[in-house]
Amino acid sequence: MDYLHYRFKKWKPFEYMNLPEGQKRVARAYMRQEIRDSAEEKKEILKSFGGG
Repeated sequence: MDYLHYRFKKWKPFEYMNLPEGQKRVARAYMRQEIRDSAEEKKEILKSFGGG
């Protein structure tokens, strides 16, 4: 999960790793929701263009 925050949020690698566990839990939940939202948007785009 720390890589995803680095890749998509431009967090430095140790920013996520050094968070207290409660904050990591929240960050993971937000990242998972963002991934789900992105997948749903991609499906809608494909559907609107006649794909998928």
